[in-house]
Amino acid sequence: MKKKKNIAIIDIGSNTVRLVIYQLNEQMVFTELQNIKLPVRLYQFLDENKELTTEGIHQLLRVMKLFKEIASSYELEETIATATAVIRQSKNAQAVLEMVAKKTGIAIRLLSEKEEAYYGQYAIARTTSFSEAYTVDMGGGSTEVTYFKSNEIVDSHSFPFGVVTLKQLFFNDVATNDETAISQAKSYIKKQFASLPWLKERNVPIIAIGGSSRNIATVHERMTDFPVVGIHQYEMKKKDLKETLSLFTSLSFSELQSLDGLSKDRADIIIPANLTFIALMEQVHSPKFIFCNKGLREGLLMEYVNQNYPATYSPHQVAMTSIQRFVDTYQIDQYRAKKRTQIVELLLNEIKQKQLISEEIEQLVAYVSYGAQLYHIGSYIEEDNSAYHSFYLLANSNLNGFTHRERISLALLASYKNKSLFKLFIKPFKQWFTEEELKYVRLAGSLIKFCEALNITTVNEIIHFSLKDKDTHYVLKVDWSFDPVAEEYRANRQKKNLENVINKKVVIDFKKA
Repeated sequence: MKKKKNIAIIDIGSNTVRLVIYQLNEQMVFTELQNIKLPVRLYQFLDENKELTTEGIHQLLRVMKLFKEIASSYELEETIATATAVIRQSKNAQAVLEMVAKKTGIAIRLLSEKEEAYYGQYAIARTTSFSEAYTVDMGGGSTEVTYFKSNEIVDSHSFPFGVVTLKQLFFNDVATNDETAISQAKSYIKKQFASLPWLKERNVPIIAIGGSSRNIATVHERMTDFPVVGIHQYEMKKKDLKETLSLFTSLSFSELQSLDGLSKDRADIIIPANLTFIALMEQVHSPKFIFCNKGLREGLLMEYVNQNYPATYSPHQVAMTSIQRFVDTYQIDQYRAKKRTQIVELLLNEIKQKQLISEEIEQLVAYVSYGAQLYHIGSYIEEDNSAYHSFYLLANSNLNGFTHRERISLALLASYKNKSLFKLFIKPFKQWFTEEELKYVRLAGSLIKFCEALNITTVNEIIHFSLKDKDTHYVLKVDWSFDPVAEEYRANRQKKNLENVINKKVVIDFKKA
């Protein structure tokens, strides 16, 4: 791509209707230029004959005309408009779609149940590190559940209930926390999930998308004073979902409307959603409930990009792709980063061959190459204090393919400068790691820092590289393409970092080949 492209996605759901305008840059990284959500709740306009009423059609037309007006301010390459459960369940769906097309010029694609599930899973597989999991997307009028393995959907089902339908069935004329309504809703949901034989224990996570799961995860973050921002791949256990449910049921409707982290327009439907997620966890005995901040809309966008620019978004090597896009975004000197990474991998291989590190270190420094690529990325903001900027950027960015714990490990590696700063940065996250794990992450950071000393000129090529044991010390022998005076000076200043890794003194032996 030679210039930035703007793509509009319109998502007509049972609870909300949303317009998002994305901008794709030269590296296919997309950012939101506009995101407008209107809680129209079209599902409440389905009459007893399952037809969308005149008032419902009027509300939809009003929103679509508004969206067309907003979108006209942008130079769009494509507009993708889709509708899901509420229109799918409407007996006059075709007439509604034709009227919208006639009045606004916007052609709406009506997604089938399988297509709706497919696009949600499509986004999940390309933005998380999981190749096997259950997925759940709870909308206003339906709940899509899939089981995928090796990044492909094996089973999927659309349940005929969503947050709005559950509200209408059980909470319509009672308080949001009515005990009888909660009990009845819980029984109904459990019966629905139990009807599918493939919804069984597999020891895989449930990955949730959509507004209800986002709100529950956000509330839990606030409840626990979660130390970083970025909700993508936020993990909860069943006890955590029960804690949020307990909080929601302890509050009145007006108190829910002002609860920190909960959207005001979801105050009356958050309890049915929470009940659903707990019931699904209990049905499949899942160990974790994970929120993914990319769903149906991003799935549609990614498929569109892949159709025009094949293999841009792949379910394979999600983390690596995410790192590369980070490198592009923050204008890292790619030649320098590549050389640094090569030196790190070269030295790490020598250390492994000499069996100077344990298997635990190898597992924990699996991201050492990523850390080398992003080393002191914070210099993009300011060269001084780049370690601080590097840690903050990585710790608080939604990195596809990385859990929050992995993000912190990566941030510690890429920002490593000395023990003191390491201790400062890890302080809010210390409970996430064992002391042994922190030791190994710090040693991996030391290794990257030492290798940066060998990369000072970037143009001096390594011809021969070896690490030899001399009983009382090791000799790091490197032959260079030209006089390594700069590399030798810097390496001698930083060799303590290497000595910490191999736990023995090091003698530097550098010369021109």
